[in-house]
Amino acid sequence: PPMPMKPMMGGYTDGVYTGSVADAFYGLVQVKATIVSGRITDVAFLSYPSDRSTSVYINSQAMPLLTQEAIQAQSANVNTVSGATATSGAFRESLSVALAAAKI
Repeated sequence: PPMPMKPMMGGYTDGVYTGSVADAFYGLVQVKATIVSGRITDVAFLSYPSDRSTSVYINSQAMPLLTQEAIQAQSANVNTVSGATATSGAFRESLSVALAAAKI
């Protein structure tokens, strides 16, 4: 049988998917996931708690870790970042919705 032109490497459909707005206690978190060749290649924060200097500092530390872990895990099942429990939970919630839309 002929080989498919482009085998799907991951379990997602290519595109950019926006997650839900999730409550992170001090503000709202919303992310968008970029899927290329069936894999998560990027997760970007559309919104995050930023009205307090402490929130900005904590999230500037947490957001790259959450993004990196989601890309490595290829899922929303990321560990909670110490000191950023609410943001971590809201990240998982928003990303889960985005990835559900991207499921094949």
